Amino acid sequence: MNQELATEGRRVIMAGESEARRPCTRLTTLKALPPLLLMTCMVVVLFQFVGRRDAIELAGKQNIEVPRNLLEQMNQELATDTKTILNLNQHVSQLQSVVSRLKSKRGELRQVHSQRQHSMLDTASNASPGEDEMMQRARQNAMDNREVAFLSARHRLLEKQSDFVRDFPYWAVNSALADASKGHGQEGEWRADRGPPYVMATTLYSGVGVNRKGSADMVRKILGIKTSFRFHKWEGDSFLTDFDGPQFRYLYRNVHSTLVIPPLERSGGPILGWNAVHRLYLYVNEGSNTLIVLGGPSSVIFINNNVINTDGGYDLQSKWAPGPYERQKEARDTPLAACATTLPGPGTSVHGVAISSLPAEAVSYYESGDVSVMFSIPSGSGRVLYLGYNFAEPLTPWVHALIAATQFPDYKKKMTLPIACLLSFITIPSPS
Repeated sequence: MNQELATEGRRVIMAGESEARRPCTRLTTLKALPPLLLMTCMVVVLFQFVGRRDAIELAGKQNIEVPRNLLEQMNQELATDTKTILNLNQHVSQLQSVVSRLKSKRGELRQVHSQRQHSMLDTASNASPGEDEMMQRARQNAMDNREVAFLSARHRLLEKQSDFVRDFPYWAVNSALADASKGHGQEGEWRADRGPPYVMATTLYSGVGVNRKGSADMVRKILGIKTSFRFHKWEGDSFLTDFDGPQFRYLYRNVHSTLVIPPLERSGGPILGWNAVHRLYLYVNEGSNTLIVLGGPSSVIFINNNVINTDGGYDLQSKWAPGPYERQKEARDTPLAACATTLPGPGTSVHGVAISSLPAEAVSYYESGDVSVMFSIPSGSGRVLYLGYNFAEPLTPWVHALIAATQFPDYKKKMTLPIACLLSFITIPSPS
């Protein structure tokens, strides 16, 4: 009997354990058991329930201890995050204040800008300078710029002169050398009609850069300048080989004459010393003489390097343009008035100068677009006249233009005579 009860009890306990793990779904089976066995099962189940409750409470106690440590760490992190958030709030408030100040400044600047615009419009509408005042201002500015350029050029000239004298030892410098370094001309007047030495009405340069067997020889034949009788050398008073020699020391004092620079083919031409530059300046400005420069880019470089004026010099820009080249209205009342209406431009044999680089007083006679191939620059009582053809061939229109260019000194001199004659016949009525 006891064994049966024990066996039955173990079976019931095992069933209770399985039933305790999941919801009890077999109530009908328990009600069919005998009362004693039912009580035994209830006691066993009760003990198992009490054991499970203790185990659950123990596990609950162990689970409660772990979140407390976590809570402390979380509290510390929350405190740190709170401080960070407070700092960020402070920075945001500071940025908001800066933005508000910038907005206020922007409004003030807009207001000031609008006020200035209104004031400028009022000034322009109410007190705009007239044309006479603007012309007077421009004239005054031009005079100031011309004076500054002249003073700077004179300062550079004096520096070069002092360097020239400084290159010699003190015992070798005499009064004549010192006077020559200053660039002053000698006294006296030498004219072509007074005979030698070295003075002719038309002189052809035959020095550095000139090809005597090429275009320079063509220019010589057009001008009618003869070579020596023996060996046909370029010798005599009609040829200038050096601007620093004694020939030009007399020639620069000539009046109403012409100095022709042929096309410079072999190099950029001579680079004159300061004494020669000064004499060339006196030749053009004080003797009513004409300096005729022929050729292309090398000839333009010669003008920029060696020809000066009261403003300091020139900065001409060589430029090519296709022909033909049209005569301008400024050619009237000049020797060019009888020349051709257009000048030919075969290939690249004609190089002109950009009109924008010409000085304000320059006069352009033949042009093509924005390029002038023949122009003159008045300088003192004389002029610098440029012809852009290299004279590789004797083209008739260019030959006539060169001959007319050599007539500028005599033409200007003859133009003054009728005016003087007319003035001599004018009688001023006496007041009655």
